[in-house]
Formats: sequence, C-alpha cells, structure tokens
Amino acid sequence: MQRIAQVAGAGVAGLTLATALGRRGWRVIVHERSARLREIGAGITLGPTGIEVLTRVGALDDAIADAARVGYWSMYDERGWTVQSQRVRRDMYCCHRRSLHRSLANSARAAGVEIRTSSPVTGATGDALVFGGRDPEVLEGDLVVGADGVDSVVRRSLDGNGLDVTCLDLNASSLRYVLPRRSGEWISDQPEWLRDSRRVGILPLGDAMAVFLSCRRDDKRARTDPLDHDHWISVFPEARDVIERAPEKVLWHNLKEVRCSRWSVGRTALLGDAAFAMASNLGQGAVSAMSAALALADEVTDSDDVQAALARWEARERPGIEYNQVWSRRYNSMATAWPKWLYPVRSATYWVLGKSDELKVRFGGA
Repeated sequence: MQRIAQVAGAGVAGLTLATALGRRGWRVIVHERSARLREIGAGITLGPTGIEVLTRVGALDDAIADAARVGYWSMYDERGWTVQSQRVRRDMYCCHRRSLHRSLANSARAAGVEIRTSSPVTGATGDALVFGGRDPEVLEGDLVVGADGVDSVVRRSLDGNGLDVTCLDLNASSLRYVLPRRSGEWISDQPEWLRDSRRVGILPLGDAMAVFLSCRRDDKRARTDPLDHDHWISVFPEARDVIERAPEKVLWHNLKEVRCSRWSVGRTALLGDAAFAMASNLGQGAVSAMSAALALADEVTDSDDVQAALARWEARERPGIEYNQVWSRRYNSMATAWPKWLYPVRSATYWVLGKSDELKVRFGGA
C-alpha cells in the first residue's frame, strides 16, 4: 500500500522532502497557507552539500541556471583590513532564492507531489494535520511534517508534548534585495563589509546581485523604513553603488534561533526553521534544512516503523545541525554584541577563525 505524507509548508525544506519522498513512491501532499508559492529572500550560496541535495532530487540544473559560480569571498572590517578571505576551490554557486524555490517546486510536481495553496494548517497531532476551527478537518499520514517556518503552527500545537521549545531573539535584523548587475560588478566575488554592528554583503547572481544589509534590531538609526540611504552610504562608502539603488520601502526581518529538545512527536516531525532556525551569518539555514529533509526521506523510506525512523534521523542529524547553529550564533554575536573598544580583538578573532581548516571546509568551500 502506498504510504502518505502530509507536509505543512512549501518552502525549501518542505519541497525538498516532498520531492525526495515522491521519487521514492510516496503519495505526498504539501499544504501552503499562501495563495501562491513564493520565496522570501534574495540570494543563497550553495556549496557541496546543497549541490548534492539538489542533484539527488533532480533540481540542480534549474536552480543554478541563472547562478554565478563563486571564486572568492572576503570580509573587511571598519579599518578596511581584510579579516577573512578565501579562494573557493570547490564548486560553490550563488543563486536566486526564487530560482531555487521554483526548481524544487517543479521537481516536486514532476515526482507526483500534490501542492495545495490556500491550505492553512491550524494545528497538528502526532499523526495528522488539522485544518479549520469549529469543525476541523483532520488529515492523517504515515508521516506528518511541520516545515512551516520559525513561527510554526505545527510546533505550537505539539509544544505540550515534551518539545521544550526555545525561541532566542538574536537582536539582529536584515533586509535583502536583488539588483541588475552592471558591467564589471562582482562577477564571481562575494564581498562583505563590517562596520561597528552593521554589515553589508553582496552575492553575485549571474546577471544580477543579491545585497543584504544587517544591523542590531535596536539600532534605530540604521533600521529605518523607508531606508536612510545617505546614512548607510556614509557608513559603507565602498558599497555606495548598491546601497543607493536599494528600494525605498523595505522589510526588515528579525533573526531568531529555534531550539527543540526533540524534533518529533509520534509520526509528526518538525523540519527546517520550525525545528532549528539559526542566524543567517554563515548561510547554513536553508542548506541545513534541505540536507536534513533528504536524510529524513532516506530514513523513513527504509523503515516500516516511522516513529523509530524519526528517532534515528534526529540522532544522526542533530549534532551537525547544532554545530551549524552554534557557529552561526557566534558569528552573529561577534557582529552585533562586541563592545567598540574590543573591535581590534574582534577582527583578530575573525582572522583566526578564517584560518580554521575545519570551518573553511564546512562553511567556505575550501
């Protein structure tokens, strides 16, 4: 008998899982609360792990069709010193978030996945998703997954079942936008500038660029809407060309870290930001979610006992995920929480960490 998976959330985590399960013969239904599929964000860096996941679910070529291959990345401090730099020797691409999302949606549909838009989940149990209020509809599954983001409805529904959820406010906000690339602008380099507790970074995207601005959430001078272009340019004159082209109206995203003492209840699992959201400083959130999704599909498909498979999956994936969370949080703290008089020490710390072979291989594509 064909097994059924009910998945809440059509982001990169939910679609990666859905595609992997569909290609393994499962009937998969993905529920997206929005009226249409959409991806928030601008660009994403795909290293060897992300490339492997997309290859296995048949989505790589479409995802990187308009991407740029990264040749070099660097970080510069408030004195203009290079505190981290690396020539990338393994395959690494910067691609549009929308291209990644579209490629996963296309691969999911090709694998027979049913994607239901305007299908908001209102709750969950250990073996079902719940929809509606007074007379709720309950859809059971052999596997049920909450991949519905940092404010996960599925997670809140299961919170009384020993999940011990912690949502940590990282006191950091970011905004992202995409610009057409002018001739000679950042063809393969990925620069980042750090000034006090503010950052600007650029990701090359073939014929475009993804730009991010980041600051403390309580930095009222920088975190304005509409954006104060002149102020940001005064702090980051090197990035004048991309800052002055930033949109007037902006949407600041507050960064959070989510930790759960367990990732499943019964046959219901949490995935991606719903289970392990992390700071975006090292660009590991989406790739970690995609990799965990593929591992989850492998584990449950090879087992007749889904609940036991979920326990094994968590035991294998949690150490690597928590490692990524810890280092993402540390980099966020270095950027936002160090006192000004210690900035020279901060720069030296960045430089030392940038020489770590372990971190370079894991995060930098060395």
